[in-house]
Amino acid sequence: MKSNRLPSSLIALGLVAVVALGYSQFARRTSTSGSGATGVGSVESVTSAASAPKLLSSAAAPALLKDVCAEAPDRCACAADHGAQLLLASFAERALQLVSRAPASCTAPAFLGVRAEALAAVERGEEASKVAAGVLQADPQNRFARRAVAIAAIQNKDWPAADNALTKLVSEDSKDVDSLFYLALSQRKRDHYNGAREGFLHVLRLNAQHVDARYNLVTLTAAAGAAQEAEHDYQELLQIAPVGDSRLIAARAALNRAGNGAAPAELPVVHRAAPNGSVVPPR
Repeated sequence: MKSNRLPSSLIALGLVAVVALGYSQFARRTSTSGSGATGVGSVESVTSAASAPKLLSSAAAPALLKDVCAEAPDRCACAADHGAQLLLASFAERALQLVSRAPASCTAPAFLGVRAEALAAVERGEEASKVAAGVLQADPQNRFARRAVAIAAIQNKDWPAADNALTKLVSEDSKDVDSLFYLALSQRKRDHYNGAREGFLHVLRLNAQHVDARYNLVTLTAAAGAAQEAEHDYQELLQIAPVGDSRLIAARAALNRAGNGAAPAELPVVHRAAPNGSVVPPR
């Protein structure tokens, strides 16, 4: 009996080993092909229009809920790079949280420029202007600091100053998505519907995952009574904004008001929220 059981046991063990080996190889292939690891550029890259940091997808954003620079060899460089990526991905509050955790010794223009824009984007324009002024004394071409000054000008309704600064940035880099976004936002603030709509669409042609541009399209078109277009943009917003993001809630509310024929309530034109919760991945 023992002689009969031994071969069958060996066969069973062999089958288990084959299955386990096959599964491990499949898992390795799946994890390799499905991991969207985002590269991080050098500190110099965050001030260069030609070599902006790689955009984070919305699916990558939750990984940045922790302080990704806590163990970095150069925390200042890490915070500058990741902060720049978060700004480009429409998460300015998260960018500000990240740079605020950096050591007080982080005083390079590359770092402070990112901090200035993050401050401006969350409507702390006075602080942003002060930081940006210091940066521009040391590095007059720092694009983040220049954009921070323009954003603060929009908040102060200084339209000529905002338009001049943003137009100059775009003339130097026609694919500067954030400068194009703020040009469109400036149009919206002035109730220039066509200019705002075309501006947001242009941004999305360059970066289809720009959450702020898509959100603004939803609320802009909903308020104008273009319900079908607003609903389309809302469905697109669902694919790129984190679940629970306040922009999703505000966009849905705008659609509901438009559907009920109610006068559009005052909505935040832009709210650059930090990613939270799980994410609906792009289709």
